[in-house]
Amino acid sequence: MENVNLESENRSELHFEDVTGGSAAVGRVVNDIETFAPPDSIIRISGENGTRRDALYRAVMALSRAIAGCTDLRSLLAGAAESLRQIVSFDHVALILHDSNGNAMQGHILNEPCNPVITSLRLPVDQDPAGWVWLNQRPLVLTSVQSETRWPEFVRRARDFNITTLMLVPLTTGNNRLGAFGFSSVALLEPSPAEIAFLERVASEFAVAVESFLAKQVAVRERDRLRTLFDITDALVSKLDRDELFSAISDQLSKVIRHDCALLTLCNETGSLDVYALHSTIPQLLEALKGPFNPVGMPAEQVLASGKPVVACEGDIDRYPNPNFRRFLALGFKSICSVPLIARNRIIGTLALNRMTDDAWTPEDVEFLVQVASQIAMTVSNSLAFRELGEIKERLATEKLYLEDEIRLDQNIGNMVGEGPGFQSVVNGIQTVAPTGATVLIMGETGTGKELVARAIHDLSGRSKGSLVKVNCAAIPASLLESELFGHEKGSFTGAVAQKIGRFELAHGGTLFLDEIGEMPLELQPKLLRAIQDQEFERVGGNRTIRTDARLVAATNRDLKAMVEDNQFRADLYYRLHVFPLNVPPLRDRREDIPLLTRYFVQKHAHRMGRNIDTIPTSVLDALTNYPWPGNIRELQNVLERSVILTNGSVLQVPMTELTGKAIPVTLNGQSPAEPHNAERARILKALEEARGQVGGPDGAAARLGLKRTTLQSRMRKFNISRQFR
Repeated sequence: MENVNLESENRSELHFEDVTGGSAAVGRVVNDIETFAPPDSIIRISGENGTRRDALYRAVMALSRAIAGCTDLRSLLAGAAESLRQIVSFDHVALILHDSNGNAMQGHILNEPCNPVITSLRLPVDQDPAGWVWLNQRPLVLTSVQSETRWPEFVRRARDFNITTLMLVPLTTGNNRLGAFGFSSVALLEPSPAEIAFLERVASEFAVAVESFLAKQVAVRERDRLRTLFDITDALVSKLDRDELFSAISDQLSKVIRHDCALLTLCNETGSLDVYALHSTIPQLLEALKGPFNPVGMPAEQVLASGKPVVACEGDIDRYPNPNFRRFLALGFKSICSVPLIARNRIIGTLALNRMTDDAWTPEDVEFLVQVASQIAMTVSNSLAFRELGEIKERLATEKLYLEDEIRLDQNIGNMVGEGPGFQSVVNGIQTVAPTGATVLIMGETGTGKELVARAIHDLSGRSKGSLVKVNCAAIPASLLESELFGHEKGSFTGAVAQKIGRFELAHGGTLFLDEIGEMPLELQPKLLRAIQDQEFERVGGNRTIRTDARLVAATNRDLKAMVEDNQFRADLYYRLHVFPLNVPPLRDRREDIPLLTRYFVQKHAHRMGRNIDTIPTSVLDALTNYPWPGNIRELQNVLERSVILTNGSVLQVPMTELTGKAIPVTLNGQSPAEPHNAERARILKALEEARGQVGGPDGAAARLGLKRTTLQSRMRKFNISRQFR
């Protein structure tokens, strides 16, 4: 039989009605004692046979009434002791049940007043006299316990209580061996065979009550566990918040399996276990057990490897060398029962109950915990899938808004324009670093096109199918930048009414472009460094580590090295970003590219505005080329956009006062009054030479001059050039 806790409270009362077999059984017991018991026995009742018979009859009937209606083993044993005290001399009365879980004898003991107090005793079968009685099904009388040599551990404990005499009889019903029923005394007693026979008969009647109690206790326990499973199922479908859900599950479990702490962990991508939910009756344990941990050298490692439950106790410290196991023991835990969470034929984590007592984990406990884990695993799996779908939905919605912003702002230009040596140097650097996946630091003045360089690196890399997510560190307040980069959990700060996915998470599988990296606050730089190096981070207000696979490209118009020397930028972050520096030259160092850029921007803005501009005067190109452009390409683009707006005909009109300080009007036919015909003819000849005589097409002379093909052909006829180039 399994070990029974005398102190346990049951959900319903168990009553023992007529468990001793009624008046017929009582009559048999009385007849036996009259037949076998001599007048000088340990039976306290004396007198003539009739008086003796009546007294025994009343005592045994009292025993029947005492054990009827008892609701637990302690009251059952107390009722038996109260009844037998009238007819049997003893100092301690014991009910010793065999525990099949540990193959041990579990003794439940009551003490007579003024005697040493013994409440329970648990010994292996071969170390307990009651085990001998249980095995051999014969009574045992020890009249000199302290000189006994067969059971040294029992004798040692008996000696502490000055026990001299021990009487044990089998506690058996039919073929069901329950254990033993016995008495002990400090005084020396020598019971006769008749008295032992009487105790055997009493024990056989008492065994019926014990068996009935144990059977009903099993039934109640099964009912309670079934009810608990229903309650857990109800919690799983009604609780949405995971902390509330697990707290409800742990409360239900504690009704049938006593524990001090419940821990649910899930496997992550690194092989570690993340604490998904935690519940404890001791608040200080919650903080101590939070955070991911490595399962190697822990009971959880066996659970994940075998897919079977594992029970470990403090005596197994050498089997589990992981420091976390020693930390659990240092917190006061005595044992742990860990079972796998299996969903869709895959182990996704563990469910562990911890105890701070020496109570043993029974097979029934483990089996029930496996059933609960099966239900939890499916719910957790669905919860994770639902959360993943929610995050994907949020990510797609964010990407949609992000791309709409790019389209609206027209920042998603795929081409870079230029042909000079400075431009070619940048292009060579892009082509070199793009396929490597290395971190790139783009340096250059504001307006030089650093974002286009980042876009080109992304497009030429293996991550081109992913997103290029851009963050301007100077445009976001320092207090919100961490949330923007790493996201936040619901309720993590005032105004965080919902969970938000950060840009690092959004850039998973793509590229994250951090513009104006020099403006990032110092206090946020260590977290950025960790995200770059380890590819992992936690959301603001969260404790779940999120892994991401995002390439980092940063840009700045500041001298980061000087900032490091002035303690305005972390040196470790600088060196982590400075893997592949790429310098973008200012426009004043790329004057040879200005005509190409001019034609590109004029065509772009004219097409967008529905204008027909086919001529850019040479004087305009010369003025644009000679201007220093402190705002670089951005300033050039803005000037040309304004010029397209102001142009009424087909010839570009530029506000020249901004470029030269003088008003230089441009005629509608594209010629400045100061421009001689031979200069224009020379320009056309040069363009034709560079295009190898090709007039039309993207590489033709017309495109190089910023003219339409028909316009150039008209000019060629005008200057008699058509005969030289065809």
